[in-house]
Amino acid sequence: MPRRFYNIAGLNVSIDELADVEPLPSFAPFALDGEPSAGIDLAITLRAYDPDNPPVPAEDGMDLISEDMVNRLYQWDNRLVKRTAMREGDPRCMWTLTPPNEYNKADVFIPRDWLDYENYGNAFLFEKMLLCHGVIMLHCSLIATERGGIAFTAPSQTGKSTQANLWRDHRGARIINGDRAILRAHPDGIYAYGSPWAGSSEIYENERVKLSALVALAQSPVNTVRPLKHTEALQYILAGTSLPLWDERLFDLGMATVERLITDVPTPLLSCTPDERAIAALEDYLHWTRD
Repeated sequence: MPRRFYNIAGLNVSIDELADVEPLPSFAPFALDGEPSAGIDLAITLRAYDPDNPPVPAEDGMDLISEDMVNRLYQWDNRLVKRTAMREGDPRCMWTLTPPNEYNKADVFIPRDWLDYENYGNAFLFEKMLLCHGVIMLHCSLIATERGGIAFTAPSQTGKSTQANLWRDHRGARIINGDRAILRAHPDGIYAYGSPWAGSSEIYENERVKLSALVALAQSPVNTVRPLKHTEALQYILAGTSLPLWDERLFDLGMATVERLITDVPTPLLSCTPDERAIAALEDYLHWTRD
């Protein structure tokens, strides 16, 4: 079983992979040459299982926490259990289990008859594992500008990628990640990191940038910017991340970062058009003078 090492958002991650499973290409920018001397922060182990003999009991024998179209999250025997559907119409699924009351490790079980499945990274409990280090993952498009990072967050199809692309095309910004960035509080501010998860953008840059603004988006025929109230900012952030109400310790760790984010970083609402005028409106709000 090959073991590979990665550094993601300043955390050392090991993945024990199966001989028949190809490494995830999105993890390549984060790869380390060898085992880090500072030790491992998060450890993931891939395992194969017989679909007729799953690693967990029947689903009605576990406590359902949450579900969406692809995933279901359960608690069982003091473990966190994630069920991930592999393909629409296919009964097979992946199972991810943490040890009892521990989130630094996880085992990912892949059906033995589908070890060539290319999206097994979707089964990782990475969002929850990050929380044990006080780090959150946020659905956003993250760019790096000359004045710092901007994260655009909004519901799907609202224009996150459009605004990021506008800044790239008209201001020379670099897109670090098009779908999910990792946010971490440091003594001198909030830093945003690229991640191996980027949705359809397929932009997986291993970079970090000090965050200068977290911008919520709304579509509009005119461009306006206003500061969000604390409760509004909290609503946008919590809609874009995943904090576990069922685990007080993890929830508190994540909320500490969320509160630092709202306190330390401007969090405006940009109601905007899909063109360069939206850039100018945000620059004026942030008092970023243009040449």
